[in-house]
Amino acid sequence: MKPNKPSVTLRDISAKSGVSITTASRILNHRETGIPIREETRQRVQLIAAQLGYKPNLLARGLRGSRSSLLGVIARDISDPFHIQILRGINDAANRRAYRVFLGHVNYSPDAAMVYGSMFEQSHADGIILIGDIKGDEAALQVLAGQHQFVAGVTDRIARRFFPGVYGDSREGTLLALEHLWALGHRRIVCISDLSIHDERLRVDVYREFMQTHGAHDDARVYVTTQEPQPSFHLGVELFARWDTEGATAIYAASDTIAIGIMQAAHQRGIQIPEQLSIVGYDNIDFCEFTVPPLTTISQDGMRMGEIGANLLMDMIEHGRARDEVDDVVLRPTLIVRQSTAPPLN
Repeated sequence: MKPNKPSVTLRDISAKSGVSITTASRILNHRETGIPIREETRQRVQLIAAQLGYKPNLLARGLRGSRSSLLGVIARDISDPFHIQILRGINDAANRRAYRVFLGHVNYSPDAAMVYGSMFEQSHADGIILIGDIKGDEAALQVLAGQHQFVAGVTDRIARRFFPGVYGDSREGTLLALEHLWALGHRRIVCISDLSIHDERLRVDVYREFMQTHGAHDDARVYVTTQEPQPSFHLGVELFARWDTEGATAIYAASDTIAIGIMQAAHQRGIQIPEQLSIVGYDNIDFCEFTVPPLTTISQDGMRMGEIGANLLMDMIEHGRARDEVDDVVLRPTLIVRQSTAPPLN
């Protein structure tokens, strides 16, 4: 028989992180102290504890015997308006079933995701929901899956991963956007996307396939930005400085936040939407109805995704369902036509 692996102790974490045993204990047990602890020290200790597999309060865990009715939510970016919709859906579903929601914002960091996973384990969370994919997240997901029996994802992938999840059909959504523009008469369509995100990379691939199969490969162009409107605005300023020579009549933006930044740049350049340029976004965030003009977009129904994801996780918890017994939920997107698209002038 293999010898039992020795338990990780506070002394081990203290030695590796360079803090005293008392400080490590205070951080990992969330005890108040009269001596301030730097945030970077707190995060370093929590990360090392997660990596070493530290499991405090084992006696309390053994005596627990009942659920905590606590759901941990790890969000890639809580400033993302689409993720805010998902969070509202998760919270509404949890409240209806008497669960509480604890939120962790990781800002695209897989290390922060592991820290929150460890914190939620120490807090006896019944399960974890992951919102959005994270750069280099495969190792972090394996740690989370090892720490927690019940994990689900929402809009965190484009195919099955370590645990079940809810996501939209980005292929179908992209085709809806492009077919709308094509039916209006647009042939010179530009795509703008954030290639660091799984579903936006897929949307770019579908865009290229569409332009190829419709005989418009020579007019296919992809520009790269990030999710935030400000970088998209700066990209738009650069593009519209030479727009007259490039001749595109429509833009497919792989997210609404990208589309909104591009629309502001077009406005400053004096380009009229949709008379001179049509724009389609993706996500149908709450602001879309209030842009000038209102934005045509692809709806994934973020609140519904959040509700389905939360209910999927709570069903797993309450019925003890293993991950391989639970199927992914893939939602069909819809086209929301507003005033940012129209036939081209020529």
